Amino acid sequence: MSINKHSLLTFISLFFLIILITINTLFWIAHIHFEKETEGDRMRRFHLAEHLIHHQNKNIDGELHQLMIVPSSLSREFLQRQGNTIADFPFGEMIEFNGNVFFVKSSSPKPPFEPHMFDLPPPPPHADNHFQSIVLQDLKPHSTWLVWSVFGAMDLLMLLFFGYIINKLIPLHRLKNAIIDFKEGDTRLNVEIEGKDEIAQITGEFNHALEKIAAMKESRSLFLRNILHELKTPIMKGSLTADCLESSQDQERLKRIFSRMNYLLGEFSTMERFNSGEWDLNLREYRFVDLLDHACDILLCTKNSFEIRGEGSGLIIHVDFELFAIALKNLLDNALKYSDTKPTIRILSNTIEISNLGNPLPHENRCFEKPFNRTYESSMTGLGLGLYITHAILKKHGFTLDYHYDNEINTFRIVL
Repeated sequence: MSINKHSLLTFISLFFLIILITINTLFWIAHIHFEKETEGDRMRRFHLAEHLIHHQNKNIDGELHQLMIVPSSLSREFLQRQGNTIADFPFGEMIEFNGNVFFVKSSSPKPPFEPHMFDLPPPPPHADNHFQSIVLQDLKPHSTWLVWSVFGAMDLLMLLFFGYIINKLIPLHRLKNAIIDFKEGDTRLNVEIEGKDEIAQITGEFNHALEKIAAMKESRSLFLRNILHELKTPIMKGSLTADCLESSQDQERLKRIFSRMNYLLGEFSTMERFNSGEWDLNLREYRFVDLLDHACDILLCTKNSFEIRGEGSGLIIHVDFELFAIALKNLLDNALKYSDTKPTIRILSNTIEISNLGNPLPHENRCFEKPFNRTYESSMTGLGLGLYITHAILKKHGFTLDYHYDNEINTFRIVL
């Protein structure tokens, strides 16, 4: 499954990951600093205890107890053999054994020796023949459980909070998928509602909106189906009546009129399926001249009604034959209606241009996204659905419809 890098869930997950890494890094740095501070403090106390032992004060036991250090009965050799060296200095080493920390003094300083390394005076010199091995034990408790407990608690709280946020955003993810399904035409959705927060409220309102939209769509479809059914009966009767008339020009005219009306009913039914999302494109490769012939047949005209340029180009396009012919028919119909001369059709390599001489299209009518406007609503020539339907069909094919007016010539351009 691909990850959407722009997803809110992805962003929050990365944000929590960065925060978790940052907190763990800071805790690790603090732990290292704490260990160094502890080691430095222990070394200072060992150093002071060594000085006290060499000076042999009367209250040496009390002073060593204050430093929380006592001389150890364990030998230097035993500790070096059995223990674990945790620090090595020029004048001694610290060894951990059995959970306790011991300081074992060296017989002589190891070069290079820097007495100022712990800001303490150097240990007193000893003649080799008077040197006694000093082994000191640290009694001060040293445990990092508190630091690690806080560290673990912070990580646990961060993970719990992250899980809580993700759990709250899951309904939003489901809502997004439901909206995508709705866009694809599935209006019978009921997104599960959890909780009483803002996302749950949005989900509830979305469910109510879907119910209303589904009811409106069903009513509209029922209304259109009834209208189309009721119109088919008189058209069929008229067509049969025309067939019973004596052969004449009037009979041929009536037959063509009723045939045209019957085709328009089929076209309205097709557009209803198209606009409701029930129409799946049947894409195939067709010659444009064949599509043009079919569009002219729908208009009950011939190609001689237009000046065609580039007819021999052999342009082949990948379209739904019926829908693209309807879109082309609407453009040709407008060109015939509002042209002072014969319209022109130019067939180019990736563009089809339909031009006519006449008045420019009003600016308010150049937005093909809207099916109706005030100008068309008061017009007796139509409702302005032609360009809207054409634009919708071309958009579904992945094409674009452009309009250009220059030198009193209207040009509609289909960019393939």
